[in-house]
Formats: sequence, structure tokens, C-alpha cells
Amino acid sequence: MDTRLSTQGIERAHLGRSSDATVSSHARRGADAAQAAQASAALSASAQTLPIPKSKLIGPPLLPGAAANFTASQAQLNTDVTGVQRALAFADAAAVHLHGLKASLSAALSGAPRAGDDPAARIARFDALWRERAAATGGVLDAQLAVRPAGDATRTFRLRGLDVEQWRRGSPEMLTFHPAGLGKQTASLTFGDDTLEPAAFARRLDRALASNGIRVTLAADGQVDFTVAESRWPVVRDQMMLRGAGKRFPGGRPSRARADVAPEAVEPGRWKAGDRASQRVALREVVLALEGLGQAQQTLRAELDVASKGVREGTGRAARTLANDAAQSVTAELSRTGDYNVLSAVSATLSGLSRARVETLLKA
Repeated sequence: MDTRLSTQGIERAHLGRSSDATVSSHARRGADAAQAAQASAALSASAQTLPIPKSKLIGPPLLPGAAANFTASQAQLNTDVTGVQRALAFADAAAVHLHGLKASLSAALSGAPRAGDDPAARIARFDALWRERAAATGGVLDAQLAVRPAGDATRTFRLRGLDVEQWRRGSPEMLTFHPAGLGKQTASLTFGDDTLEPAAFARRLDRALASNGIRVTLAADGQVDFTVAESRWPVVRDQMMLRGAGKRFPGGRPSRARADVAPEAVEPGRWKAGDRASQRVALREVVLALEGLGQAQQTLRAELDVASKGVREGTGRAARTLANDAAQSVTAELSRTGDYNVLSAVSATLSGLSRARVETLLKA
């Protein structure tokens, strides 16, 4: 990495250091985080703009790979901030819809519905919004309203025909899974005559399916739960095939696996508002959804604070490091050689850069 200096680089480093003001709203925090991420990218670029010939530098370049490592870490932080911002924006929009629906249902139950306010229409609009949760939040807010900052939301399901009690009794069998449909990667395992305990059954399935991105665990009720990334769930739900060779799956031909997914924390498709009884049920569900969504919003705001702080602090540390090492490189070059070309390049670079500005940055 060329350790070269420019007025633009020092000024951007100083700007990056001064961007740590505390803000009150999540929107402002998100904007600060984005600005800090842009400053970090500028710092990385500044390390490669010093107009001193590479052949003139003394010894190996300073901090080999540091700029690349810094850029990668800041890019990941910026990605995390963006994901949490998206999830928080979706959660805030969902909360607005739910509060409006709650007021509409309450008015209808009180016998004084508001003119032009149809609870059923509000339910339909919220249902349409909620169906976009996975795509809109990028896997940060899962179906149980849990926050997954890494964007690794999952869906849990069970497969009919894989009842633990049915498989506890030993009987030879061979199972072949086609998680993404016929013609795609498969997973096979065989069973003998030995009695198979539930925990062992779950472990066998997990080892066989892990390479396909499906994990298997023993649930509290003694049955096996299958878990897959939420982004892959539609493929597994619609394409997964299962073939057996034994008593439990006679015929030996692949058949569509019947997957029952775990219920979501919020299921507006089940809400009705046609009569007072259904309105009461819907109102209870809306209140519960608001409680769960409120907790998710608090967690998302906390995650946004942490990620934004990481971006700002990383930018400040990089600014000080790059500035110090670039200054040392220039000093070494000026003291070693009388080459007019080098002196001319350095003089042009430092033109207009005040000593006070540099001292302020180095002391920060």
C-alpha cells in the first residue's frame, strides 16, 4: 500500500473525527452512520493519493493491508447499520398501521364507528404490508419479531411422516431428501433395526441435512424441528421431496414433503372484522402485535446505536493512524533526499494546510 498524503485526506480524517455528536432520533443516527461510513471510504482512498514515487520510500510500506482491512470492517458495519435501519423503518410503519387498526376496531366495538373507516379494509392493508416483512427487513426482523442484526432470520417447520414415536421403533429404512427439488443436491441416511431414541434421531437428521442448509433439533415437546434460512424457506416449502425405502415410506418413489411451518407472531391473514366477536378477537391480536413490535423497535434502536458508534469510532481511529504514519513517511523522505521532484510534490500537497489543523488532528 502506498503511504502517501493529500490535503483532502487530512481534511476528511478531521471531518470523520468530528462526526461523533449524539443525536436524538433514529433517523438522524442513521444519517450520521451513513456519513461516517462515507468518510471511512474516503480515508481509505486518501492512503493511495500521496504523490511520492513508490521507489523513493524507505523500507517496506507502512501498515501493509491496514487500509484494506479497515475498509472491509467499515463496509460490514455500514451494511449492519443499513439492515437495522430498514428493519426499523418497516417496524415503525407497521406500528402506525396497527395503531390505526386498533382505533378503528375500538370505535366499531363501542357502537360509534367512524364514517369511512372500515376495519376490514385496514386489516387487508396491514396484511399486505406484513407479507413484505422478510424482503423489507432483509432478514433482520424474523417471523417471531426477534431481531437478527446479521440478517439471518430463519423459519422453523416440521415434516409429516417424521414423527419421533414412529421412528423410535427399529425398522430398516433409507431416507433420501431432495430439499430443493428433484435434480438438486440430496441428503441420504439409513436406519437399522435398533431402537432409535428421539435425541439420536434428531442428531442423525441434522448431520445428514446440515450441508443443505437445514438444521434439525429436538423440540421441547419431544418432536424434531427443522430450521432453514427464511430466504430459502419458499423453495423448501414448495420443492422439497422425500423418498423412502422401507415400511414407513413404501414404494421408493419421491413424493412432495408436507411441511408445517411454525406460526408467526403476527398473522393478520387470520383476523376478521365481520361481527363483534371477530372484532374482539382481532383487537386482542392487534394489542399483542403492538406489544411485540414495540419490544422489537426498542431492540432495533439499541442495535442502531451500537452499529453507528462502531462506524464513527472506527473512522476516528483510522484517521489518526493514517495521518500519523503518512506524516512520518513524509518526514523520513524529506530528511533523506534532496530530490527536487520529491520536494516539489510534497510542497504542492501541503499547500494551504495549516499547522494548527494538523496538530489538532494528531492530538485528537
